[in-house]
Amino acid sequence: MMLPRTLSAVAILMVTGWSGTANAQSVCGGEVLFQCATDDANSREQITVCAKDQSYILTRHTLASGEMYYDTPLIADANTTWFSWSEDDQLLLEIGFWSTDLAEPVTLHASLPWDDMEETLAATGEYSMWLQSPHWRAHVDQTLCTPETIYADPEALWGAQDTRGPIAAFFSQDEIIPRINTVGVARVADTSGHPEGLPVYAAARPSAATPIWWMLQPGDTVDIIDRENDFVAVAIPTLGLAGCFLRPEALGQPYNGPCATGWVDGAYLQQIQ
Repeated sequence: MMLPRTLSAVAILMVTGWSGTANAQSVCGGEVLFQCATDDANSREQITVCAKDQSYILTRHTLASGEMYYDTPLIADANTTWFSWSEDDQLLLEIGFWSTDLAEPVTLHASLPWDDMEETLAATGEYSMWLQSPHWRAHVDQTLCTPETIYADPEALWGAQDTRGPIAAFFSQDEIIPRINTVGVARVADTSGHPEGLPVYAAARPSAATPIWWMLQPGDTVDIIDRENDFVAVAIPTLGLAGCFLRPEALGQPYNGPCATGWVDGAYLQQIQ
C-alpha cells in the first residue's frame, strides 16, 4: 500500500531519564523517522531510524555513554530489504534492515495509533516499537522500546521512498535471464532439513555469508525463471502483486521485475506448470 501523503508528525514526551526532549535527536545525519529508548533497566539504549541518501539507516546507542551498539549502522535500501504498511485502528509498520556485522536481517516493528478518517496518526492511543532478528524464526530475539519514549514521524518516509525506488523488492545478485526452457511455476513441496522454511538466497552459489532474502513455506507457489546447476531463480510477488506477469517478449532478456528474485535449492520444489 502506498503511504498517504497526509501523515503528520507525532512526538511523544520522553520519560524521566531519556536523553532528549519531545523532539527526536538525530544521530545518523538524516531526517529522523523513529526514535525510542529500550526497556532494559540495566543497559538502556536509544534506537534511531533516519532517512538519508535514498536509504533508511538504523543506529543503536547506549544512553549512558553514547557508545554505538553496532560497529556500523544498519541499512535498508531497495536491493536488500523489505517494507510493509497496514492501517486500521493501529498503524502497523515494518522496515527491514540488513546487518553486515551480524550477517542477518533486523526488522523494526511499530504499532502506532491511527485515525483512519483523517489518515494520520491519532493524538492518543497505544504505542509500541521493537526490533526483531531474524524475522522468519519461530523463536526470535526482540529488543523492546518503552512506549512513553517513542517518537514517530512517518511523513518523512516519503522522501526516501520517492527517490530509492520500489520498497520491498529485493533482487538476485546474479543476472537472471528467463528462457523458454527454464520458465515455469513450482510449488514448495517439502522443507525437510529446513524447519524454519526454504531459504531464498541472494546468489546462485550460496555460502554461509550469502544474504537470505526470504523464507518460503510448504505450499507456497513461485515462478521459476532461470536455473544454475541445483539452484533455480524464483520470482516472488511483492508490493501487493498477484503474480509476476512474465511476458513472451521478456524471454532472453535480463529480468528486471516487477517481482522480487532470489535462488532456492530446486530439490525442494515441485514443478506444476
